[in-house]
Amino acid sequence: MKKGKAHEQVRNYEIRPAISEKFSREKIYKEVKDILDSKMLQMDEKYNHDKAIMLSREVSDAVRDKLKDDSINLKRYKIFVHTIIGEKKGQGIKIGCKCMWDSTSDAAVSANWENENTYAFCVVYGVYFY
Repeated sequence: MKKGKAHEQVRNYEIRPAISEKFSREKIYKEVKDILDSKMLQMDEKYNHDKAIMLSREVSDAVRDKLKDDSINLKRYKIFVHTIIGEKKGQGIKIGCKCMWDSTSDAAVSANWENENTYAFCVVYGVYFY
């Protein structure tokens, strides 16, 4: 047996996503808006609380599943989806969030939908795994 250098393992850590793997706000907004619009067609003209609970879950699951699809190419991102559906009764609504993240690789996208009696708001957060 030959004596020589022990095999050295070189570790490479990706600390930034490649350009093709970055969270594309424009592309993701289009996907979120399309899903939100198509799912909210199931909401009747009159607001239904039980249906709103079911639809908010369906919208969140559909968005998350679509963004985890290989065609979107967000393999190292953790995707968080928050969907709110509520009844419009003449009130205003403000939704806020505070996050600590790397603004060069992490991002968020929001889309909304509404009719005379109902509003829906979907926010997607993409956080890059280092």
